[in-house]
Amino acid sequence: MLALWVWLVAASIIGGSISASDIQDTANATAITTNDTTVVSSFAGGLNASEWELTFEDHFDRLDLAKWHVHHDCSTHRDCAHNDEKQVYLRDQAYVQNGHLVLEASNLTHVSEASGTRRYRSAKLDTAHSFSQRYGKFEARIQLPRGAGMWPALMPKGGRCWPMDGEIDIVEYVGQTPQTIYGNYHFGGACNANLHDDPAVCGPTGASQNDDSLSYAFHEYSVVWTPTSIQWFMDGQEFYRLPPKSGCRKPASFFLPSKPFYIILNFAVGGTWPGDPTAATTFPQRMVVDYVKVYQRRTTTHTLEFEPIVFIVTIVCDRVGGKRYYGRDDPISTLNRLDKWQWPKHATM
Repeated sequence: MLALWVWLVAASIIGGSISASDIQDTANATAITTNDTTVVSSFAGGLNASEWELTFEDHFDRLDLAKWHVHHDCSTHRDCAHNDEKQVYLRDQAYVQNGHLVLEASNLTHVSEASGTRRYRSAKLDTAHSFSQRYGKFEARIQLPRGAGMWPALMPKGGRCWPMDGEIDIVEYVGQTPQTIYGNYHFGGACNANLHDDPAVCGPTGASQNDDSLSYAFHEYSVVWTPTSIQWFMDGQEFYRLPPKSGCRKPASFFLPSKPFYIILNFAVGGTWPGDPTAATTFPQRMVVDYVKVYQRRTTTHTLEFEPIVFIVTIVCDRVGGKRYYGRDDPISTLNRLDKWQWPKHATM
């Protein structure tokens, strides 16, 4: 079975060039609109606490290594870059500053750190050792980097066999197109199969916002994953879902994930999709994370109430051999007395 890469074009934003070093809130950002009006819903105003339970949270007052594994070097297969990426993951490229987690990409300063064609330092973190969850709402508030070759991502992932175990890209972004974000779902295929089939499957659809803010302002990116659907949100506004309601060809081998997924925060540099940094790309670049939260939908419980019932048992017996055999109309609680009576085999009940 081929690995199928479901591409969902998330946002197409119109605007001018603004410095990636500026960090600001999005309180005044305008609402998002979507090309597929049949799937629009909103989490604006927050989740209903009676329906959702917070299961994971990090506001990054510090880098909590009990929660996050920080990838380092390329000593194991798991820590290596893929897709012809040009970064080496180093621990000191992930740090906390002013209550934010920063994943920083920069030029390698020591030739000894280089590995093959990899000439950049960057960061990757995951919760594989500490937290995973099947279904729920996964969200993070992130300011993205900018520039050719930048490839940040927030992605829950299942197991170590990609893409067979599944991967939901809550947000992916390639810096040379700063007006667009992507949401993807990878599934099927053999372990480490690097197959990306038919990007027109289940997409693209889109959402638009009238300012160029992805790389200089924070936005909230999230998915709601259930046994029957995955929904993508930006700033509380749904922009796509799987299976789609309309306007998309669903492959015959399509299926939704059902295993627990852990969280990955990744900042890749270069690769087959974004292309490599150019002379115009400035370093350092930063992927800044304000928080990561995960919720599980609460299980609905029902209480059944019963009223006490008293049962009456009536036994009617014939006269047999000139003797009367007893009939009973006592409450069931006194039936332990029946062992005192001898019931003839030919008595009629």
